[in-house]
Amino acid sequence: MATARKKAQLRGIKSIYRRENSHFIEALRAAREKAGLTQVELGERLGRPQAFITGAERATVRLDGLQIRDWLEACGSDLVTWAKDVEARLAKEAGVKRPAARPTRKKETGRNKK
Repeated sequence: MATARKKAQLRGIKSIYRRENSHFIEALRAAREKAGLTQVELGERLGRPQAFITGAERATVRLDGLQIRDWLEACGSDLVTWAKDVEARLAKEAGVKRPAARPTRKKETGRNKK
């Protein structure tokens, strides 16, 4: 019953204000940092000013799904990798152990077969 009550309470809160949102933002920042990009460099790749990147990383600018996808592609990552990172962060906060994400293997094509 407490779980249903908690879910009902969360429905009334805008997602940008939920504590879980910080994990989404942290995973975006981590993807940028892993790629070795500054906010300015990522902004240039996205055709956006550095202030936009700062706003997104501070959760004052809200990104939609396509913007997140563009962000990740500019960092050399993808939605699946990012989502696994977010889920791992959420599980860690909740104290739940989940299996580590396995790296995805690219299919071998005729050109790169050995």
